[in-house]
Amino acid sequence: MAETNFVQPKENKDSTLAKENKDSTLVQSKESDLEEQPQQSEDSTTEPSSEFTRKDLAKLVASLVVVALTIVFSVLVFTPKHPKFKVRSVAVENLDYTTSPKPSFNMRFAAKMTVKNPNFGYFRYGVTNVSFAYRGIQVGEVLIPKARVRAVSTRKMNAAINLNSNNVRNDTNLESDIRSGTLTLTVQSNMKGK
Repeated sequence: MAETNFVQPKENKDSTLAKENKDSTLVQSKESDLEEQPQQSEDSTTEPSSEFTRKDLAKLVASLVVVALTIVFSVLVFTPKHPKFKVRSVAVENLDYTTSPKPSFNMRFAAKMTVKNPNFGYFRYGVTNVSFAYRGIQVGEVLIPKARVRAVSTRKMNAAINLNSNNVRNDTNLESDIRSGTLTLTVQSNMKGK
């Protein structure tokens, strides 16, 4: 029998090396994909959930701060406060007094008064009676006309007031107070408004 030799065609060494490199590259990339894939899935599930929680927490805290500031602002601004009426100063313009035979006094003075409105809305008040008393007995009064005070402001007024001791009868303290040079007067008023 005759011997037959099959001759295999010679492959180029370069093409064989290229094939092997290509195969090894594919194997390496598949292995690296398999290694990285579980890490990516773990990272992708844990990171968004923790970021989601942090974002929700930040939104909740911001909402609570806004609500708290709104409540504080509402309480400070919209809670009505009582206006304040004060007699700031008194200047005596005329003073007549006597200790005998019967102690008496007659005086005229100029008073500076204020109405302070601490509210963020205007305050309107009606005619107000301001009475002056000596030891609880009324010795004079003045009427303040109705007016309006702007928001967070003070209205100033001047008034001339006449006081006399006609209502003070049989008070033994009046003579001693006049002789000492000190008359203690109290002021009272009831201001009503909106």
